[in-house]
Amino acid sequence: MKIYFTTEKKDEIERIMQQFEKQLSKQEILKGAAQGINSALSRSIPRINKQVKNEYNISQKYLSRMATVFPKANSYNLYGGIHINDKRLPIIAFKPKQKGSSIAVTIHKGKTEIIRNSFIATMSSGHTGVFSRGRYDKRDFVPERKKTASGKTRITQVHTASVFAMGVSKSVANDVQTFMGAEAVARVEGILRSKVEKIAKNF
Repeated sequence: MKIYFTTEKKDEIERIMQQFEKQLSKQEILKGAAQGINSALSRSIPRINKQVKNEYNISQKYLSRMATVFPKANSYNLYGGIHINDKRLPIIAFKPKQKGSSIAVTIHKGKTEIIRNSFIATMSSGHTGVFSRGRYDKRDFVPERKKTASGKTRITQVHTASVFAMGVSKSVANDVQTFMGAEAVARVEGILRSKVEKIAKNF
């Protein structure tokens, strides 16, 4: 599953581009417009992160990985978007604490959950996670202690649902799309105007 934030501002951006046709080459206008769109998209990501951070106890390390500008606009295609990573997040992303043989973790702020028969460990690769004896059957974790064919107990890292799948509601999407659209128009105009001013200074 993939989640995208997109907004349509074609007419407004084309109108702005036309205002600079007598002052800039077509290639410079297209390049500037692409820069403006990508800049607006990049500025929208912190807005998404803030919305999620307000509701969830996610660490910055994992939050910063969740949204990227994709696809990026370029001179040949003035289209861009924000791609939201929908992969399930490991429990370690929510700052869990060991409580005896269980793990206490606050995923959604104000609501602490207990994951029994689990432990925090660091693998030889250096990755730290929350593990439990068992396996995943599709999306559900199934505890088990029986030995594998190699005679070892199966140890599996415990995950939870994607914060973005849970937290990026329609109201958040609408807010981001509105901001993204307005910012794209403003950034395109600002960059093109800056190019014109730079040329004027050189004369």
